[in-house]
Amino acid sequence: MLRPNAEPLQNPPVMNQQRFNGITGAVIRYLHHSDYTWVLPLLARLPLRAGYLLAGLRGEINGWLGRDWRSMALGTRHVARQSAAGYRLLYPLATEAELQALVRERFRTESREEFEGQLIVANRVAELRWEIQPEGFLKACKQRKRGLVLLTPHFDSFWLGTVFLAQAGYTVNAMTSAVTHDPLVIPAVQQQFYQKYRGMERLLHGGRMLNMEDGLRPFYQMLERGECLVILADAPATVAGAAATPSFLGNRRQIASGALRLARKTGSDLGAFVCQYVKPGHYLVQGGPVVPAHDPQAFDTIYSYLSVKIEAAPGRWCATDLLPLMTPVDNGTSK
Repeated sequence: MLRPNAEPLQNPPVMNQQRFNGITGAVIRYLHHSDYTWVLPLLARLPLRAGYLLAGLRGEINGWLGRDWRSMALGTRHVARQSAAGYRLLYPLATEAELQALVRERFRTESREEFEGQLIVANRVAELRWEIQPEGFLKACKQRKRGLVLLTPHFDSFWLGTVFLAQAGYTVNAMTSAVTHDPLVIPAVQQQFYQKYRGMERLLHGGRMLNMEDGLRPFYQMLERGECLVILADAPATVAGAAATPSFLGNRRQIASGALRLARKTGSDLGAFVCQYVKPGHYLVQGGPVVPAHDPQAFDTIYSYLSVKIEAAPGRWCATDLLPLMTPVDNGTSK
């Protein structure tokens, strides 16, 4: 996830070719530390409207610098560069200016999501307003005789959406990754993720946030108890990992199939949702289809739904940089 291994755009902007080095790089690294240590926590203690406004400004600055926690860990602006490459795949006729506008929106969205994480840490979720649609989705989630794997991408306010689903009155768990504690990631960022995930656990109606690298048995047990498990949907297949090839964003693409395998082995259902920011303090959780995981079309159904949501607001998909790694498969079939 931290490796900058996608092909860059033809003639990318000069700022995206530079590394965070020299005096300028040292300043940026110091500001990066200060940002996660003091700035983000401070924003979460301001009046909500002011916090959202400043989080957006922070995102504009990050987009201009090409700065995010993964890029800073590697010392290169690879996320901005690969995001532009991802948007180029989605919009091959777009101008460079249009692509960079999408990249900047992606950085604004990421900044807002990090601010929302600090709202969770500061115990301010009760101040937010949210709605879950349609009503049938809530019923499908709550009336469980078997487990439910819910897929959602790194899109818009995905972690807040997970919290809102739990606040509706049932246990929700989430699969996380230890990549946030890679030794290259500065301690301030690691602490930010740790505090956010522990803050979320207080709100998940007894649910837990666990790293997949620590073993899959707890996830099987959650599903066997008939609970919900949220898994991020936009991980490319790895060389050594199992892959499925659902229809996603205009092609059949190789996607990590761990979620499908978990659901099928536990006899669970498979569903999807997205959480969209509406205005400061207001959110809409939109539930997608819920289908038996053993349905041969299950993955196609889920990823077709997620494709529609991403295509409607592509600048809010923070994992666009991973799209070049989701290899298209000609005449493939979903598994």
